[in-house]
Amino acid sequence: MKNSPSLLLLRKKSFLGCVLLMLISLLVTACQPLSLQVEQVQASVNLQRIRAQDCSYGGAIRAVEALDSYTVRFTLCNPDPAFAAKLAFPVFAIQDDDYLNEHRGDSKEMSRQPNGSGPYRVAEYVPGVRLTLQPNPEYWGLPPRVESLTFRWASTSLSRLVEVSTEKAHVMDSPDPNSFYSINQDSSLSLVFRPALNVAFIGMNNRFAPFNDARVRQAISMLIDRERIVNTIYPVGTEVADQFISPVFQTGYTPLYQWLPYDPQQALDLLRRANFDFEQELTLSYPSQGNELLPDPHRIAQTIRSQLLPYGVNVRLNRMDAAAFEQSVRSGNEAFFLYSWYADYADPDSLYSTIFSSDAQLLGNVYPDVQFMAKEARRSSDPDQRQNRYNRINEMLRMHVPAIPLAHVRTAVVFRQEVEGVSVNAYLENLSEVITPGRTLVFLQSAEPESLWPADATQWTTFRVTNLLYSTLVENEFNGIGLRPGLAESWSSNSNATEWTFNLRYGVRFTNGALLDANDVVASFAAIWDASNPNHKGDSGEFTYFRRFFGSFLNQP
Repeated sequence: MKNSPSLLLLRKKSFLGCVLLMLISLLVTACQPLSLQVEQVQASVNLQRIRAQDCSYGGAIRAVEALDSYTVRFTLCNPDPAFAAKLAFPVFAIQDDDYLNEHRGDSKEMSRQPNGSGPYRVAEYVPGVRLTLQPNPEYWGLPPRVESLTFRWASTSLSRLVEVSTEKAHVMDSPDPNSFYSINQDSSLSLVFRPALNVAFIGMNNRFAPFNDARVRQAISMLIDRERIVNTIYPVGTEVADQFISPVFQTGYTPLYQWLPYDPQQALDLLRRANFDFEQELTLSYPSQGNELLPDPHRIAQTIRSQLLPYGVNVRLNRMDAAAFEQSVRSGNEAFFLYSWYADYADPDSLYSTIFSSDAQLLGNVYPDVQFMAKEARRSSDPDQRQNRYNRINEMLRMHVPAIPLAHVRTAVVFRQEVEGVSVNAYLENLSEVITPGRTLVFLQSAEPESLWPADATQWTTFRVTNLLYSTLVENEFNGIGLRPGLAESWSSNSNATEWTFNLRYGVRFTNGALLDANDVVASFAAIWDASNPNHKGDSGEFTYFRRFFGSFLNQP
């Protein structure tokens, strides 16, 4: 029996209706709220976490866990107001979980084909010669303005300066402070200073006589004309240090505070009351090679000796190989020495956890009141309360004089004038934001990167490169010393800073195409923190900065 025209029309309308319903269904699915799509993704993700049974293992972290696909929570053993600032350090770059597993956390293997989420990716690497980067088309932030960024290296400041001056490079790091004047006289160059998150100081180990007497330490401080040393040896712009914390710090620096004055008469009275033996000879140790914070250690040591000698304090100079000196000072084997410190992160706790803590040996036995108050400051997330405690610490340090603050030093980087939009922070330069006429840039640094995966690295010549290849949860600002969002769009802590929650960006991709999720963050930290993790390999396996910031590894053999 043939279908009637009315029946055919009905079937045709029914078919079109089905098609229309299917299209509507697809459109509804595509246009559903992002939160609903995220919930569907989360339902298919096996959320990871790593957790210590308790805090008796000796470290600072209790747990790292993915709460959902885009939320990560860190639980700490003790309050830590500086936790977010620590996570801006380049060793805490986030890596794709699958990529980590594929390469078992091996820095050498992961350096062969870096897989990051930073503004650049590797275009060419000729070890020992050069490393060239190009923009990462998948970068989550503003696209870099320089299309070809090449790193080369030269060990001496003079050779780097010659190349920048002759237009063979656009930028150089670590210029010799003695060259600052000539650089400023060259109209083609620009000397850009970093915030001075540092201090150069004269250390005195209280395990050695006569430095086990506070009166002797106070007297030595009052016999040294620190202003004269800074004004005659250090580059213009260096500040005489009246406390160990630089005024650049937002918390920790005490306004209107002054160190012990230069007062030889009062110093001699103190020495006599301490029954100081003027026949003895004090040994002042210092490194054979200078650095940005101790630009001419031999000259500084000579000046100190010449200032003490007229008052009957005899000093013998002990010039040591730089590596041997560093090891000896850190082991607490030097009684009287020149030293310097640079903040690992922009918080005063960075100083107190490395110089005045019970783990530090360089100044001898810990000063209990200083250590107690530093712990109290670390426990508080209230800025005013923290500042009050740091004010008290600064008073204690002036009383004990475990060391003599000498200078807050302005370090610098040199750019050619044609490089526009330049900005720096205490550590790095905004290379992904600068503009050059040919959209190419050559950066000349002091050494080749150790590797191209930073988790186990120790040198800023490595971090400068990896900071462009990878992203951290938060980043250091380039104007001032604040923080800005990185892979985390926002973050927060509980009232006592023992729980920190980070909310990740949506749609971030690694260069291998993988999408960022919370499991990547957990896996990246587990590879460093957990000594039993298959990806706990790195380069040397030391993970120096992690241990400095957070103490022991989990499951340490």
